[in-house]
Amino acid sequence: MPQEPSYVAQLGSVLRRRDAAVLREFLVRSAERFGDSRQVADVQAKSPEEMEELLHRMIVARPDLKDLQRASREWLFRHGIDAYGEEGQRRN
Repeated sequence: MPQEPSYVAQLGSVLRRRDAAVLREFLVRSAERFGDSRQVADVQAKSPEEMEELLHRMIVARPDLKDLQRASREWLFRHGIDAYGEEGQRRN
């Protein structure tokens, strides 16, 4: 029986799709499987805008997604988020 890809590999594949709804589904499934109801609720409570921001922040944080980072940095910049600064830092 083939081994299931690691969480990191699965997350990388999800992030490559650049779809915040797919990321939400993945994070909810992971929280249901490995976390608890609070973690599931936290992901489900995020707005579409928060999920989009999370998607781009996660892409920027992953060295294996270097080919996607420029577009994600630009998205973050256009939305007033400093992708190079401290977490949560906004330009405006």
